[in-house]
Formats: sequence, C-alpha cells, structure tokens
Amino acid sequence: MDYAGINEDIDEWLGKRIMLALLFFIIGFLIPLSLGKYFSLNEFTIQILFSFILGIILFILTEFIYYFHLEHQIDDRVKRVETVLPDFLLLVASNLRSGMTPFSAFKNSSREEFGPLAEEIKTISTKSLGIDSFRNSLKQLSEKIDSRILKESVAFLSESMRSGGKLAKLLEASSEDISKTQEMKKEMISGTKMYVLFVLFVIVVATPLLMSISVQFLEMINSIQGQSAVDESLNIGFLSAEIVITSNFMHNIAVILLLGNSILASLFIGVLTERKIKLGLKYSPIIFIASFILFTAFKTVISGFLSIV
Repeated sequence: MDYAGINEDIDEWLGKRIMLALLFFIIGFLIPLSLGKYFSLNEFTIQILFSFILGIILFILTEFIYYFHLEHQIDDRVKRVETVLPDFLLLVASNLRSGMTPFSAFKNSSREEFGPLAEEIKTISTKSLGIDSFRNSLKQLSEKIDSRILKESVAFLSESMRSGGKLAKLLEASSEDISKTQEMKKEMISGTKMYVLFVLFVIVVATPLLMSISVQFLEMINSIQGQSAVDESLNIGFLSAEIVITSNFMHNIAVILLLGNSILASLFIGVLTERKIKLGLKYSPIIFIASFILFTAFKTVISGFLSIV
C-alpha cells in the first residue's frame, strides 16, 4: 500500500476487499444450489460440493484481481517517477548552483508535473522541518516508491551530502546516466516487438485455425461413419475404425488449450514489455477472447466450406 501510494487505514482497506470477496463467495455458493437442475446436478451432496468449489474460486479470483490491481498501481507509480527523475535531479542541481541549501533545493524542485515524486518530496520536506533530519527523511523516499533507480539515487545522494562532495555536479551526472539507461531500455523493448507479434500470431491466429480444422475433421469422420452405418454398401476403408475422441471432446480441449496458451503468452509478453512476469496477466483475457472468437469463426467457415464441397 505504501508503494502504491494508498494512505487509507490498512485494516479498513483490507476489510472492504475481504467483505466483497466473501460476497462473491456467497454468490458462487448459491448458483449451483439455485441452478443445479439445469446442469444435471440433481443430488444435494453434489450441489453442495460444486457450491463450495465455485464459491472458493470466486473468492480467490476476487482477491487476485485486487492484488494485480495493486501491482499495476505500484508499477504505474514507478514508471511515472522514473520518467521525471532525470528532470527532477537536473532541477535540484540547478537550484544548488544558484546557492540554495540541499533542503531548499529539493523543496523548491517539487513541481506538480512530477506527480508522485513531488508528493513524496513535499512529505519528507514537512518531516524535515520537525524532529527528523533531512538525510533521514530522504531515505524514507525509497520506502514509498518501489524503484531501484530511485533507491540507488537516494543512497548516492545521501552519502554525497554526508561526505560533502560536489553535489550539483554529481546530480547532473546521475541524471545523464539515468536518461541513457532509459533510452537503452526503450531500444530493447522496441527490439522485442517482433517476438511479441510472432507469439500473438501463433496464439491468436495459428492455434485457433489448427484446432478448428481438428474439430471439423472429427465431425466429418463421424458424419461419414454415420452414413456408412445407414448405407452398408458404402465402403469407407480405414475410416471405418471406431474413433474414441469425439468432436465435442476436441472442442473442449481446444478451449482449454486456448486459455492455457493465452495465459502463457501474456506472461511472456509481460517479461518483454513490462519487465515483470505477473504484470503480463492483464493481457490474458484479451488474448483468450480474441483467440476464441477466431476459433469460432474459423470453425464456422470451414464447416460451411466442407458442406459446399
């Protein structure tokens, strides 16, 4: 919550989300009991079992959504801070060269366009006016923003203030190094776009196409075997062997495969673009929906083509 910039009471914040998750648990628990007869769940024991399973799934899913939303807030906060950090350090260095003390230079550099960084600078400036020293308050800045670059910059700045080095020159050098590092990261992300596009093509287009062909192939074989059973004079050769896998089973396997591939692809994209594997999970619903729509479309097109032929 500190890294995400949430200033609410932790018990109140967590209690609201647990209560909502419990509400979804109750909804999931009641669905099989209310609609069990429509899903062939006639036995009361089976209904209770499915009620608990569905309720637990909805409870865990709700908490995971809150958790990933919190992770997204933390990552968004880090990106915003790291983007403006070079400009902030240059502004502090400029204020130092004009004759300001380190405390005044930092305080006067906290502009509104710096977003979360400016908010935290104002907070530590207020603490520095009290019983805490500026160096100790400055260390708390890295405890509010989960940025490795910011933590290293704060530690370097704090040590420079203690040793009495040329602070303005050091800040300008740090700003330049951070800018170069960010440019290198942008180039690396641009260089991996082809990999991302290739993965998306395989998951969203190629896999649904192959799975739709498999489903339609099984349906065609079952249709041919059905016709041969009616017309005994029809010789179908090797197609007369019994096929254990049905088209409905293959359809279910295809949906599960598309779901699993969408999750794995989103994790891979998260590593390449977001630098964190778990942040890529937000792409999995979009990838799965797109692949499932194309799977249905391909199956319809192939079925229509085979009926014409």
